[in-house]
Amino acid sequence: MKFLLTLWLCLMVNIAWAEDAVIIESEQMIVNHLRSQAQFKGGVHLVRGNFDLRCDRLLAYYQNNELQRAEAFGRVRMQQGHKRGASKQAKYNKKDNILTLIGKASVEDSDGVIRGEKIIHNIKTEHTQVMQGNGERVRMRIESEDSVGKKP
Repeated sequence: MKFLLTLWLCLMVNIAWAEDAVIIESEQMIVNHLRSQAQFKGGVHLVRGNFDLRCDRLLAYYQNNELQRAEAFGRVRMQQGHKRGASKQAKYNKKDNILTLIGKASVEDSDGVIRGEKIIHNIKTEHTQVMQGNGERVRMRIESEDSVGKKP
């Protein structure tokens, strides 16, 4: 499962921020050229290659027409193929190669699910850290052929 999670997060970010064009749709867009920032509000839908992200609000920071970092807020949902992720907030930082899912974060596929308050993935080192808050514990479920379709 750790391998699948690491592979998915790595593929998700590499594909999501690679050479493909980014298409972003929303109800409203506000661009601040002085801050090199674009804000998208209301039913935000970002597509790049086979990566799909939906959220309530997205802040994109760019330099020389290149995305440097992005922050997604409110009901964040991501999908790439059969892999799905969800959180209250997500951050991507190109400089540090870090993808962070924050607030009831989860990543799942047909092999299992991993949950925590925060999931931090370093794309370059392929190191993933799952953290929990308020004295709670991190949870990971690994599916077996016998357990598929059964409730925990």
